[in-house]
Amino acid sequence: MTVAAGDTAEFEREWNLVAAWVREQPGCLRQTLCRDESGYVLTSDWESEDAFSAFERSNAQHSITEPLRRLRRSARMRTLKVIAHWE
Repeated sequence: MTVAAGDTAEFEREWNLVAAWVREQPGCLRQTLCRDESGYVLTSDWESEDAFSAFERSNAQHSITEPLRRLRRSARMRTLKVIAHWE
């Protein structure tokens, strides 16, 4: 995801507000915000594809994430299936 250089601090503040809400949603296990020279990578882990799909299609999700959509310049979403995970 790309965000204009002048909007990065606001984007990070807004992401933290959204993340605080998302962590309370059924099935959400964790979220991570990463950044490199090309932009941001947001990851989230969910108990199941069904839990993620329900969240992603919800009106509440659309409403709460509006500030992030307003600040981004481009975005691409992919879903991946975890094959193995080590803590």
